[in-house]
Amino acid sequence: MATDDRQLFSLLRRIIRIGNVSSVNPEAMTCRVIFRDMDNTVSDELPLLNTGSLYCKEYWLPTVNEQVVCLMIPNSGGTGNSEGVVLGSFFNEVDTPVKTGTGIRRIDFGDGSYIEHDSNTGNLTIQATGVITIKGAVVRINE
Repeated sequence: MATDDRQLFSLLRRIIRIGNVSSVNPEAMTCRVIFRDMDNTVSDELPLLNTGSLYCKEYWLPTVNEQVVCLMIPNSGGTGNSEGVVLGSFFNEVDTPVKTGTGIRRIDFGDGSYIEHDSNTGNLTIQATGVITIKGAVVRINE
């Protein structure tokens, strides 16, 4: 690898990082991440990327020890530990999806509850380990 390539790779390693969540702050929707490949350096609180924050909002917090990808802004020392954002988590050989397939969208909640939609069949499955509450001005079923 040429010197320029090594420098670019080194820079990218400081900007795009993989680490494990060390703590979460539910009220601020932030977390701290430990980077084991960088002498167990722990980030400041980092905001979590989500799919909506103005009118349509989504709320999700990773769990402690969950592996996440971070986009860091290098600070004056070049380490990039203070500012950045958690882009999200990802599946790996240890943490695999519960179900896979084209057209499958599934959210597992960790207690056995899940919501699954299969766009191939149009089927929507809701499995709850507790009470299901549906609220609306009017609730229509099979009208």
